Amino acid sequence: MNINKRILSTKKLTTAQSELLLATGLSMVHFDVLEIKKIDYDATGLHCEHIIVTSSNALEAISSLQISDHDFYVVGEKTASHLIEKGYFIKEQAENAAQLAQIIIEKYSHLKFVYFCGAHRRDELPQALLSTQISFIEVKVYDSIAVEKSFDCIFDAVMFFSPRGVHAFAKANPQNFRLAICIGETTAAAARIYTQNVKVAHKTTVENTIVTAVKALQND
Repeated sequence: MNINKRILSTKKLTTAQSELLLATGLSMVHFDVLEIKKIDYDATGLHCEHIIVTSSNALEAISSLQISDHDFYVVGEKTASHLIEKGYFIKEQAENAAQLAQIIIEKYSHLKFVYFCGAHRRDELPQALLSTQISFIEVKVYDSIAVEKSFDCIFDAVMFFSPRGVHAFAKANPQNFRLAICIGETTAAAARIYTQNVKVAHKTTVENTIVTAVKALQND
């Protein structure tokens, strides 16, 4: 076991997720590099039956709307699972926003959408939809505030879950990029700005990111 190796998660882990990592003999530190805050928004006139969600941070806002009989187009396995648990129907699921945009363009260009997103959402999906004149309304329902926390120690690996999280961590810890473990390719692209030593999870879940980190350190 790699008892002396330390890993940092830039997202607070659940008890089960922490145990999954600690059971391997690694030591761990975790914190939220992005603090999520709700945004007041006006849902008046939102009658669209086709809803785009690219982050689980938007799920609380969706739940408060008490909508039903809607089709959801989502990014990420975990986000899709949460929606299914609440009884929503997943029409399409993709690994990232660019992939989801392509699916919508190819199969659903005749429909109208509502896109629930964050104040700092990435441009790939809305730009792709605009370029093909697909009708959609963008509703910002949360904001993410970067927590620029610095660490004295150098971690053997750092787990990242969003591009903004990568940049926020890098700003406070420019020398702490021995190995970046990323939840998906979009996050990995941001990490490669700071290091070429990047591993990407096979599935866009926290659990798979942990497994990828453990395997990388055990094989090191």
